[in-house]
Amino acid sequence: MEIGVLRRDGRTDPFFDGTAAGRLVIRRCEACDRWYAPDASGCPECGEEDLAWAGASGAATLVTWTVTHGRPAEDGTVPPPAYLALVELAEGPWMYARLDGVSGGDLREGLPLRAEFEHPDEGESYVLFRPVG
Repeated sequence: MEIGVLRRDGRTDPFFDGTAAGRLVIRRCEACDRWYAPDASGCPECGEEDLAWAGASGAATLVTWTVTHGRPAEDGTVPPPAYLALVELAEGPWMYARLDGVSGGDLREGLPLRAEFEHPDEGESYVLFRPVG
């Protein structure tokens, strides 16, 4: 299932620069050393409004997921289901991402995952997660 074409919006440039280079970057509060998801705009702990971008390990665990099913094409073919997840990064924050290399029977809370990167012909590169091993 296609996710569509992703585009930068100026605020997301560091994130997409990272994914283009095969690196996961997330937000970090340098004042109190807390980590946040890429879409965070400030630190709720200390009030810092200017969060830095920092490299993350790419290690994560599966918190929960959902399965989406695509519509059949005009020729009757049915696309494979897409697995969308909430993952907990090793650094602590949670983020939404697509799962790849899994089937319904593989999924379980706490499943170890690793960030991987897709580099489509059009639009920005993006992160998805695959099971470790």
